[in-house]
Amino acid sequence: MSPDDEVVSYNNLSAAGQDVFDQALRADGIATVNQSPPDFDYPDDTMDYTYVEKNRAIYTIGTGSNPCRVCALVEPLSIVAGVAGVILLLSGVYRLISRESDAT
Repeated sequence: MSPDDEVVSYNNLSAAGQDVFDQALRADGIATVNQSPPDFDYPDDTMDYTYVEKNRAIYTIGTGSNPCRVCALVEPLSIVAGVAGVILLLSGVYRLISRESDAT
């Protein structure tokens, strides 16, 4: 931290900014959140750092963004595909058992 760096008081952060800060503090320093409070900058290919003072201690908040917009769809789609796979598997097992029962 250089003498020219601005230090933001925790009390001057928005409610969303305080929430993100508190999540990182509870996570012992590293937290990935899906919020973008206006208190911080979010560059695509690098990190931006904001200095926040809370209870006479100064913390560094590093923020960035994930430029991959498609990535937000991948996780929900993989969950849907996994559930569909389980349903198809159970359906196949049920049919197999039904056929064996009918044959006897």
